[in-house]
Amino acid sequence: MKIREGFVLRQVADSWMAVPVGSMAGKIHGLVALNETAADIWNILQDDHTEEEVVEILAMNYDEKKEVLAESVHAFLRELEEQEMLER
Repeated sequence: MKIREGFVLRQVADSWMAVPVGSMAGKIHGLVALNETAADIWNILQDDHTEEEVVEILAMNYDEKKEVLAESVHAFLRELEEQEMLER
């Protein structure tokens, strides 16, 4: 899975925003605010990865149990799917 084309990630001050562009701007109105971990997941998903691969990549950079990371990744991926921002 990966982030659907038509979105860019921008940092605004200390916040991250997923911004729809092109045809996606007509489908999704407004910006999607992301925390730092969500922005890291977003960046990982610029390339095609499985959910498990995303967790493994995060585990290399975060001092957190994989189970906790897996829950966070799963929840965020569900949100992305609901917003039609994810390609499978």
